[in-house]
Amino acid sequence: MSQSANVRSIGAIHDFKVALANFAEDARNALTGTEMELRRTRNWLQREQLSYWQTQVKRRNEQVAMARTELHRRRLSQQGSDAISDTEQKENLRAAVRRLEEAEHKVALVKKWVPILEHAISEYHSAAQPLGDRLTGALVNSMTLLDRMVASLESYLAVAPPTTPAFPEPSAGPSGSAATAPRPGANGDAPETPAEAPPAPETSGAVAGAPPEETAPNAGGPQP
Repeated sequence: MSQSANVRSIGAIHDFKVALANFAEDARNALTGTEMELRRTRNWLQREQLSYWQTQVKRRNEQVAMARTELHRRRLSQQGSDAISDTEQKENLRAAVRRLEEAEHKVALVKKWVPILEHAISEYHSAAQPLGDRLTGALVNSMTLLDRMVASLESYLAVAPPTTPAFPEPSAGPSGSAATAPRPGANGDAPETPAEAPPAPETSGAVAGAPPEETAPNAGGPQP
């Protein structure tokens, strides 16, 4: 079954192709930027944050141990004294313990968010993959199809329309009426010509249509 298209402007197809190319470029840039942001966030969470807080846990464990040693040393130095002043050492130990708990909480929080981020990245890739495939495959085919459409339409417009053959106008006869064209023969050959009238009989001095004159008798012949 033949199909037809109501194309009113080839320029509109050119404009649509340009708009489609701009959209594809913007979409590619958006996908690339999002992918880079995902990688940066993953590296920041899994490497920077996890590594940082694990290192802080080790350091703050050492600080807690040092604060406990200072408190124990302070108590040993004040043995036998009625007034033991270890308030500063106790406060340092409590601060070190709080800081260690904070680092341990950060490590647990980062480890909790790592699988959540991986799941979100996987869902994003599942949703964005079809668009990426179209931008690399289907879009190229669409652009090629538009080019073929434009080329076909321009070729069609370049073809000159068929011209109608001009028939000669009938010429006027001697009396001012149009001359009648000769009719073709019975077999479609040369046209028939009207039969010519037979020639009139020759007369020797007599008027046409008059009775013949009587001939005179010979002079030497018998008389009636």
